[in-house]
Amino acid sequence: MASEPVLGKLSVRVVRGHNLVVADPLTHTSDPYVVLYYGSQVKTSVQKKNVNPLWNDVLVLPVTNLTKPVKLEVFDADTFTADDSMGVAEFSVTDIYDAAKLDLKHASDGTRIKTIYPVGANYLGGESHVSWKNGKVVQDLILKLKNVDSGSVVLQLEWVHVVPGVTL
Repeated sequence: MASEPVLGKLSVRVVRGHNLVVADPLTHTSDPYVVLYYGSQVKTSVQKKNVNPLWNDVLVLPVTNLTKPVKLEVFDADTFTADDSMGVAEFSVTDIYDAAKLDLKHASDGTRIKTIYPVGANYLGGESHVSWKNGKVVQDLILKLKNVDSGSVVLQLEWVHVVPGVTL
């Protein structure tokens, strides 16, 4: 089976979590980490005993299919039992990809290209802006976690162009 061509790379900075659920009732805290699923999976470091973790971990995903969302799941790391899910979310790569195709070489730094609003079935916890910053197309996201009582994750996306014919 031939692999799909890579359209670009998505650099995902998992910035922080906010008000995550308490997964360890004995310590009244959690040991969270984030897993991104998009063909393969990549994960952040574990932040011990913290329901408001600061990761600032950068995870890179090769993008091959614009209609496929990136799935995110937060887990509580456990030593003796299976890790517990602390919520799920997903986001589309379409908005940042569409902006990356534009000719922005004359755009001023900080130019807002598109705003995505938290409506319907999306996981947004606030407006998401696709912008031109420091010569790059970036998108800031706050994702509300589903299947739990509380929690959100802050991400910063950056589109990275690839050279045709070069495999990642």
